[in-house]
Amino acid sequence: MFYVGIDWADQKHDVTVVDQEGEFVLKPMTIEKSYRGFVKLSTTLRTLCGDPQEFRVGIETEHNLLVDYLLDLDYPVFVLFAGLMPELRKRYRISGAHDDGFDAFVLADAIRTDKRCWRRVNFGSELTRQIRILARDHHTLIDKQVVLKNSFRATLNLYYPEYIHCFGKVSCKTSVAFIQAYPDFTSARQLSLEQLKEFFKEHHYNSKQAVQRIYTILHQEHLPVPKPLLDTKRFKAVMLAKRSQPMVQDVDQYDKRLEKLVKQHPDAEIFLSYPGVSHINAARLISLFGDVRERFRDVSEVQALAGTCPVTDKSGKSHHAIYFRRACNKYYRHLIHQVAFTSLTQCQWAKKFYKKHRKHSKNHSHALRCLSNVHLKILFAMWKKQTCYDEKVFLAQRESNKLSMVNE
Repeated sequence: MFYVGIDWADQKHDVTVVDQEGEFVLKPMTIEKSYRGFVKLSTTLRTLCGDPQEFRVGIETEHNLLVDYLLDLDYPVFVLFAGLMPELRKRYRISGAHDDGFDAFVLADAIRTDKRCWRRVNFGSELTRQIRILARDHHTLIDKQVVLKNSFRATLNLYYPEYIHCFGKVSCKTSVAFIQAYPDFTSARQLSLEQLKEFFKEHHYNSKQAVQRIYTILHQEHLPVPKPLLDTKRFKAVMLAKRSQPMVQDVDQYDKRLEKLVKQHPDAEIFLSYPGVSHINAARLISLFGDVRERFRDVSEVQALAGTCPVTDKSGKSHHAIYFRRACNKYYRHLIHQVAFTSLTQCQWAKKFYKKHRKHSKNHSHALRCLSNVHLKILFAMWKKQTCYDEKVFLAQRESNKLSMVNE
């Protein structure tokens, strides 16, 4: 058996190969991130053994073209659990100093000695992989949209604070059109009530009470703004408004694309049956679980990956500490947090569970993490057994478990 450690970078990859005793079998090498570099690596590995199953390849990320290339050649590829690399380095260098070649050796030796620190890469079907990539890109786009909205709101607050009270959402389509037409208080104040009504009618905003309220706000006394600040921030607000609308359209296109793909997936019915799960979160749950049922040994691996279960520190008989799990996939943590939050209005048992934990002096986030842990147990069982959600079955099983614990 040969163990391959790959330290990846944008332009090149450092590679180290060791045997079962941890001895170098090849001189450490560097390959370029290109087809020629990938062929050089596969050719070199074949000089050691022609059977790809005699190798274990370790890398820190599965999002790399080299991973796809090696999987196509049937090499088993494993990805290191998040946050472990700094600790592994300390085994070999107390100082923690490192370089790319050294990291490649650490990865190669760690996959030889610490098999439980690795997760085998298995993307599943092409549809699952497509949903996983698209859902991740959608999440990234949403993050960028939130940053843009916050920047737009902060800019308005600096030179045009009255405007924030005009609309419930300053980044909505009507608000964006208004700020481009009337980018400051002076220009907006010159509008008569009839002109204001006509503008909003053109943009399909027909609430007479809302228009009257906006007119009243625009004709109140306003804070004086220095001309340099007014000119610069007005310019920025218009630019941000112009950028926001295309981004809204892009998010909408992603939504439609994800909905179409999720409907084609065989596990879609399972996740969409769960209370409060939309097609967006269904796509993200498909990304989390995949369609390879052997991917996770038990639910604890999923809970650790999503960061819902805490880290427990025990020493002797008296010391017992529980810590927030920081080493996890933040994307999946956010997903399960959303599922838990949505369930508060969809499930009576979830609402009771949440209130019970809040009464025990736990804050909102802590209570949601505890609830998320329960949701993952249910979702994992549904995914494993390929069954849809049935609240009656869940409640009956929960009562049965309580009874058995009492009897014991």
